[in-house]
Formats: sequence, C-alpha cells, structure tokens
Amino acid sequence: MTDLSGKKLPTVEQVEEIMKEWGKYSVTEFADRFQLDQEVIEATLECLRKLKRTSNKRESPAMACYRNDQLESIVRCAGDKHGYV
Repeated sequence: MTDLSGKKLPTVEQVEEIMKEWGKYSVTEFADRFQLDQEVIEATLECLRKLKRTSNKRESPAMACYRNDQLESIVRCAGDKHGYV
C-alpha cells in the first residue's frame, strides 16, 4: 500500500461516487473533481478491488463503518453501504 500520510483522503461519499462512476472517468478526472492526489485515487481503487460482494447483508461485520480516518476504513464503509465486505 502506498504511504498516504499527510495527504487528503476521500470522503465515504466520494468513494461511493468512484464506485458508481468508474469507467466513465479516469483517475486524473476523479483527482481533479475531488481535489485529491492521483496517488490517493489509485490507492482507493486498489482498496475497492479487495472488497468482496456479500450475498447476505447480515454477513457484514458489525464494525464495517467504524471510521478511523484511514483509507481502508473509508472504503470499507462505502463498500458496506453497497453490499461489499
């Protein structure tokens, strides 16, 4: 994982937008749109690729949306809202 210390991270809502709009916009376009470094967008995509679809919402861990201001927790929270763990 890329070292993102000191960089502005996306919000849960921005990660949800990336999930919905991926393929329509490039990494550069998302970076410009959300005023984030391209490196942050690329790391976000890397985290999104690690999510797995759950067939049962109850399989989701109780702490899925616990935020500790790390990229992984932000992505996990956004993914949980859309059936990913």
